[in-house]
Amino acid sequence: MKNLRKSLLALSFVVASALPLQSFAADALKIGVIDMRTIVNSAPQAKEAMEKLKKEFKTREEKIITAEKTLKEKAEKLQRNSAVMSEAEKSKLEKDVVAGQRELQHMQSEFREDAAMRQQEEMKKIMDRINVVVDDLAKKEKYDLIIHKEVVPYAAKTVDVTDKVVKAIAPQA
Repeated sequence: MKNLRKSLLALSFVVASALPLQSFAADALKIGVIDMRTIVNSAPQAKEAMEKLKKEFKTREEKIITAEKTLKEKAEKLQRNSAVMSEAEKSKLEKDVVAGQRELQHMQSEFREDAAMRQQEEMKKIMDRINVVVDDLAKKEKYDLIIHKEVVPYAAKTVDVTDKVVKAIAPQA
């Protein structure tokens, strides 16, 4: 029992003497905070990627719009003229509308999946570039830690390095 008390007493002295050292080490850390949303929204690469994707998917989007208009016209024709149509005409037009709806849904689904995949690819390129810039900034300015603003409840403006990253990510003219 005496040995246990001596051990606990010795351990508490060791822990107590280490506390001021930990506090000193924490004060010496250089910490920065970045707002990723601001960086991505400000990055010219993001704007270029969005324009590239718009161009890439423009023809498919136009096809979908055309298919929607055609389908709407057929459905309206069916509704308007069903009373005066023969059963064969009516049946054929109903099948065309149903087939058109299926085809349109398929086109829209495929479009959304492809667009999302391409957007993720482009976003990965942008994020890789941002990570390189943040890493370079941390090394150049000797930061011990740079964290995302979204994961901390509070960060003083003095530790925010978002503007430095935005400036560094812009291509130099």
